[in-house]
Amino acid sequence: MKRTNKIFLTSIVLTAIIFFNSAYLNKSTSELSPKEFDYSFHPFAGYDFKLLRDTVYTNKDHYIEVNLSTQQATLFSRDGSEFHFPISSGTKRVEKGMETSTGLFAIQWKAKKQYSVQFDSTVMLNWMGFNNGIGFHALLGKSYYKYLGKKNVSHGCVRVSREDAQIVYEKVEKGTPVLVHKGNNAIKIAFTSEGESYNQYSYKDTYNLLKDRYQKIYDGDYLISSNEKILVDENNIHSSGLPIGNSELIPTKQNIKPSTLWVDNTLPEREKLNEILKGREKSKLTYNTFLDSRN
Repeated sequence: MKRTNKIFLTSIVLTAIIFFNSAYLNKSTSELSPKEFDYSFHPFAGYDFKLLRDTVYTNKDHYIEVNLSTQQATLFSRDGSEFHFPISSGTKRVEKGMETSTGLFAIQWKAKKQYSVQFDSTVMLNWMGFNNGIGFHALLGKSYYKYLGKKNVSHGCVRVSREDAQIVYEKVEKGTPVLVHKGNNAIKIAFTSEGESYNQYSYKDTYNLLKDRYQKIYDGDYLISSNEKILVDENNIHSSGLPIGNSELIPTKQNIKPSTLWVDNTLPEREKLNEILKGREKSKLTYNTFLDSRN
């Protein structure tokens, strides 16, 4: 009987201890709950990174972008202005025709009047070559105007109206970048800015760098990589062009570096957590890797 009472009494004591500790732990947990503190989300949280693009830079005053899917082109100027004009690119549907290649090119040479050796010395006005024997140009007559911006009917070049070709010809120079794509390019062009640092490499090195950077975008590691600003012109863009990647392979999410969390190292751990959750800036701060997080 006495043994039974002792067991019963011990059970009551243990139950009381467990209940007390549970209440204490719940209270401690609620005191440290983030809901009681101010906090903010990472600025990139929820962002759709399908729109992310790598960037190369030009120190020229203009660059051209051609969309083969829409048969439209745009001349971008450093002053922020844009000149849009319809084009007609190459197709295999015509005899001896070929598709206009996609890629990152540069104007290699210009001529007010050029004659096509391949096509019975056809006169090409305001010639601007960028991909071996492929370039922008106008033609004598206006019979081809009805296809501009609507259908690709050329043998490979990018046909432009005489009026638009004259405007573009007068603005571009040797080395002006030309981005030709079908709406799925993983790269864009931007103008250089004064005071910024840019690096320029050989064609081979630039080619390999871009391929590597595209892979980082595809793998979701672009934002946690060190991506320098690359300068492009006729010196490192050969007539065969540079790769432009495939935006369809870009994931919606990218890995991002965590926001740096700083706390006063002399504070108790609970107060450190409070300061981090409140997001206040303090003097004499020390980096606490334990409290940092990638979540």
